[in-house]
Amino acid sequence: MLPAALRNVERIPKHVIWEITVACNMRCIHCEGSAGRRDPNELTTAEALALCDDLVAAGCEQCNLSGGEPLLRSDWDQLCARLSRAGVKVALVTNGSRLDDRAVRRAVDAGVFSVALSLDGLRETHNRIRPFRSPSGSSFDDVMAAMDRIAPTPIEVSVISHVNRWNFGELEAIHALLGQKGVEHWQLQLGVPLGRQREIEAPYMIEPGQLPSLAQRLVALRGTGERPRLRITDTIGYYTPCEPILRETSSGEASFWTGCYAGILAVGIESNGNVKGCSSLPHEFVAGNVRERPFREIWADEEGFAYNTRWSEQGLTGYCARCAYRRLCRAGCSSLAWSVTGTVYDNPFCLHRVAMTGGDAK
Repeated sequence: MLPAALRNVERIPKHVIWEITVACNMRCIHCEGSAGRRDPNELTTAEALALCDDLVAAGCEQCNLSGGEPLLRSDWDQLCARLSRAGVKVALVTNGSRLDDRAVRRAVDAGVFSVALSLDGLRETHNRIRPFRSPSGSSFDDVMAAMDRIAPTPIEVSVISHVNRWNFGELEAIHALLGQKGVEHWQLQLGVPLGRQREIEAPYMIEPGQLPSLAQRLVALRGTGERPRLRITDTIGYYTPCEPILRETSSGEASFWTGCYAGILAVGIESNGNVKGCSSLPHEFVAGNVRERPFREIWADEEGFAYNTRWSEQGLTGYCARCAYRRLCRAGCSSLAWSVTGTVYDNPFCLHRVAMTGGDAK
């Protein structure tokens, strides 16, 4: 049973995150997909362009093309152009290392709406997380140079950061740096123990007890009114007085978490054509492959997304099972819940839960 806020919502894949390749020139220690070498089963150009058309026909409004490093796929701008010319807002999620002047011109010509650059700390921290030597010096230098190249173009510049123990004390300084660079939006999400992050020996992910401090600091940054504008993702929340401030819309309206949209309004696609409700969910959640069934058929089959489309509170465990917001929240971010508890029905990374239990996981 879907929460009341979504019961009258038509299932349309408005928001798509498409991992167009797992090829990557970096080996970031926190990479959810353990990206590196190209998958030999990656969709061909013809298959990918056909999928673009299918997404448009299904009602896609915004598509984030990610990786790996999406610019390592030679036809990335063809995919961007196919989508943008059909009215889809296209965002490129990139580490910035391949965004030279020619790549920026290709992005502009392809109608890219936004480029989201990955930045996970100030220079030393970012380079520790993303060790990479480039002609410009380091991965940090690449991101800074990419911001400067995009700034004069019509493309919106945004930044995505994973909040973790290593950069936890740098958030205010990062915000100031991004403001100086003219970044419009800064998206924050928790570092989640998936993929390569599971191999890190040193403590990396923050603890649930650190969430109140994080929320208070983000509220303070929002209160300055200075660029960049903060955006929190599904991994940060839920149901405290901070919520309407942190989820405030661009028009200034209060907003609240209403549960995971995977398989309802959002969908993730892997480079080999696998379709999941969310790109961060593991292989167990694959609903089908576009080589075996058309995307529209995979999407229409609610069984493949039953953890959301046929949700029942009977599956909830731990504190989530007795929480007053359980029917609305549905245990928060599904991929975060799964990564830390092995189920989408229990999630200790919750501000309300920490407030009610003092951080007790139960």
